[in-house]
Amino acid sequence: MAKQVSTSKIGVALNAPLKVADVLVFAQNVHDKMAASTVLLPTPSPALPLLQTDIDALASKESLVKGKAPGAVIDRDAALKVLRIDLNNECAYVELVANADPANAAKIADAAGMSLHKPRARTKAPLAAKAGTTSGVVQLIALHAAGAKANEWQYSTDGGKTWLDLPSTTKATTTVTNLPPGTSVQFRQRAVTKSGVSDWSLPVPHVVA
Repeated sequence: MAKQVSTSKIGVALNAPLKVADVLVFAQNVHDKMAASTVLLPTPSPALPLLQTDIDALASKESLVKGKAPGAVIDRDAALKVLRIDLNNECAYVELVANADPANAAKIADAAGMSLHKPRARTKAPLAAKAGTTSGVVQLIALHAAGAKANEWQYSTDGGKTWLDLPSTTKATTTVTNLPPGTSVQFRQRAVTKSGVSDWSLPVPHVVA
């Protein structure tokens, strides 16, 4: 069976365990919960009878491993691989359903014994440049450095070959005015602390509006 490819924005976490015995319990739970949630999940892929067949196949192969049958480990591992593919495909299916109904995404994931991915905390860029309220104005915002007494700013209009100083500020923000609209400008910033001066930030390009 070809693996489904999800282009969704809402991510569903499978959180499948590693040990075979735990995988069997987990997969059976996914099967049973999806079987009881046909309204939310009407067309599981793979179909639930096939998923149950692959669960039973792994359980049978695992019992042979415990009985130390010749070649049982290889057969068990092959069955485990098949079941993991099944679970990954079910997860992709649940993602598609969740993205078709974002308001109920968490409920849909739970109905399959899964959960939503927790959104990653966004990290602020060390320095950001955005257009000001009027033409030719750019606002610069830097991360505040602990113990900073001042912030120094520079800009370049020749791709960073030469840098021109801007007035220093006590806050980690400044506004640059009188820049020609359409000009491509780079900006950088550094903090002045009791310990000295930090390195310049990486240049941030910006086209003046």
